[in-house]
Amino acid sequence: MSAPVSPYSLTATYEAAALPSPATDEGTARFLLLTARAYAAVDEVPARIEEGISALASRFGFRADTNATATAILLSVSKGERQWTHVIRLQLAAPDYERSIALHRILARVMRFEITPDDAAERLATLLEWRPKSRPWRTVAGSALLSGSAGLLLHAERTELLLAVLMGAIVGAILEYVGKRPHLDPLAPVALAALASALAFGVTQFGVRDVRPMPMLVASLVILLPGWRLTVAMTELAQGHWTSGSGRFLAAITTLLLLIVGVVVGGQAVERGGATSLVMPSPTNLPTWVRILSPLAAGVSLTVLFRGRRRDTTWITLTCIVTSLAAYVAGLALGTTASAFVGAFTAMAAGTLLARWLQLPYPVLQQPATVLLVPGSIGFMSMGSLVSRDVTVAVQTGFQMLFIALTLAIGAMTAQVALRPITSRVSGR
Repeated sequence: MSAPVSPYSLTATYEAAALPSPATDEGTARFLLLTARAYAAVDEVPARIEEGISALASRFGFRADTNATATAILLSVSKGERQWTHVIRLQLAAPDYERSIALHRILARVMRFEITPDDAAERLATLLEWRPKSRPWRTVAGSALLSGSAGLLLHAERTELLLAVLMGAIVGAILEYVGKRPHLDPLAPVALAALASALAFGVTQFGVRDVRPMPMLVASLVILLPGWRLTVAMTELAQGHWTSGSGRFLAAITTLLLLIVGVVVGGQAVERGGATSLVMPSPTNLPTWVRILSPLAAGVSLTVLFRGRRRDTTWITLTCIVTSLAAYVAGLALGTTASAFVGAFTAMAAGTLLARWLQLPYPVLQQPATVLLVPGSIGFMSMGSLVSRDVTVAVQTGFQMLFIALTLAIGAMTAQVALRPITSRVSGR
């Protein structure tokens, strides 16, 4: 019998009293399999999937050989002469912080021997079947707020900012619609980019003057930019996870190309076949209030979009603000490279320490803060320069994108090494 669960909350799944179920080898093997599936469902990275399952298996006298990639998990669990082998097919999913926290709490209770693996397996089955109540307006509001945050960082003027927020809301509404129709997923980036491009390059035809298309366009599409995926790919490549890293890297580049195709189609449609300029104007110095308000808005929006709990919003936004300010100060003192390194280090260190105190998986706090630093817009500009046949600029911005992504990865890995006694524990994942 599975643990009781509310249709609106997973709290009862991990807080319910232990069920009177004996520990069995079959139950433990099933528990390890469901743990792998749950890790995949909350968008856990392959390295932590392998380490987490290995630690859990050894805790109960099992041996686990796990090979996690961006598309599949190959899991072989053995004890004595008995062996269980499973292949789990994965799809790239958005982070789900509510289920991630529930998974974290269930695994922590298992590691403390408060519940048996058999009991935990039933709770994990409930977790995998659980679906939150649909609230489309939250996705729309979160996407609009994220576009507003990006617009502030791009120094968008008032009209540009309002149009970016409007387009961000439209993008969020369409993504909510497409989310229930998986067969439309491959077309969504192209269609949304074309729509945003048509609005950005065609708004002047409706009497709206002094609107720069590119800041508005990038802010509108920020939710689709694969900067986080690119940074994770560089981290995995640096750690020797070649298959997973290369898969994520190619997925990120493909997403950028799909977006550029949509932008060119939309821009040329409203400009009657003319050349679409994809040059981003250099932003001027941003005031201090923008560097606080923008990460605050981004933290709130990412909490919504990543299905975070309301009670964690304050800590997520605080980590975002601290990371953003640390990166800004480092950039003033030491340059762009130091800015990326210090920002990633701060996000990982602050996220890990706060998560330890709040009993949360550290990606819940670290990931939103790092998203603010990722070079998705730079990659977008690089692909745009290729479309404009400016190969020199494309190569320069493309190298800058990879360099920043790798610097972010090194900063995060450095923080992990410094805090290894905390991050190496399954209860801290």
